[in-house]
Amino acid sequence: MGGGGKSYKAPEPPAPPAPPAADEVAEQEAKAVQDAREDARRAALRARGRQGTILTGALGVPGTPDTQRKTLLGL
Repeated sequence: MGGGGKSYKAPEPPAPPAPPAADEVAEQEAKAVQDAREDARRAALRARGRQGTILTGALGVPGTPDTQRKTLLGL
């Protein structure tokens, strides 16, 4: 029963996608830089809004500490 039938040929795999053009790459990079600048600007605006709520600096509370207790008479 072995006849001369047709042989099977596997289909060729699809071709890989073409690399993006130089213009497209430049546009993508420019958009990424612009987005990063916008994000930094927004972060600075948010930080500026909270500036008034920060009561201490990097070194802690400024001034001398209040370590004396008041007496019963308020002296």
